[in-house]
Amino acid sequence: MARTESMRSVAGRKVSAVDLVLQEIRRAILSGELAPGQPFTVPALTDRLGVSHVPVREALRTLEAQGLVSLSPSRSAVVAPLDPDDLRNIFRIRLRLEPELAALSAAKRSDSDLGELGELVQETFSAKSEDTHWELHRRFHTALISPAANEWDLRVLEPLWDAAERYIRIVFEPFEAAHVTVEQRERIHDELVTAAESRDPEQIRDELRRHLELNLATTLELMGSIVPAGTSSWLTQHEPA
Repeated sequence: MARTESMRSVAGRKVSAVDLVLQEIRRAILSGELAPGQPFTVPALTDRLGVSHVPVREALRTLEAQGLVSLSPSRSAVVAPLDPDDLRNIFRIRLRLEPELAALSAAKRSDSDLGELGELVQETFSAKSEDTHWELHRRFHTALISPAANEWDLRVLEPLWDAAERYIRIVFEPFEAAHVTVEQRERIHDELVTAAESRDPEQIRDELRRHLELNLATTLELMGSIVPAGTSSWLTQHEPA
């Protein structure tokens, strides 16, 4: 998969400025372009994104609520650092919710639902860019639970998925060649599809739990090998006012 491009201006796009800014900063954080622990200023972001400070501040408040950034009373902020305890807490909640929702979904799946799961795996692991890969991966995990998941379940899980994706993308992917191949990852997800096809609540519950526990254990193991990236110049060229 191709590496994610650098942060892009959002000026002139025909969507809410706040939504565009939120999407772009979130993408940069999840991809690791904005590195964990990296300080930055609102003026630097407004210059880079081509917007006023108002949508940037609103977007940063949303990202702070999602645990991705920390804001100061001035116009400065820092990307949330990687923390093993934080990752454990993210997965503690995911492990309580997702396997049970997948089990409750077992009897509710239609044949077309099962076909969609298989197609999503193929599309996810044939994606040509990282961003597309992770978007499809998110859709796959949503589809695993969607027959039973309600609006509140998704409100709880979506920020957890964001937070977990950041760890996995930053920590796991640089070591992919040494630890697990794309083919192995695809096979693991095919096993989740097979468990869903059984329509056996226990089988899909156990398979999804194993999958999440393996992701947690592997990411924790690799975190000790990560060297924090240096700050990029455009983010630090403005001092807080």
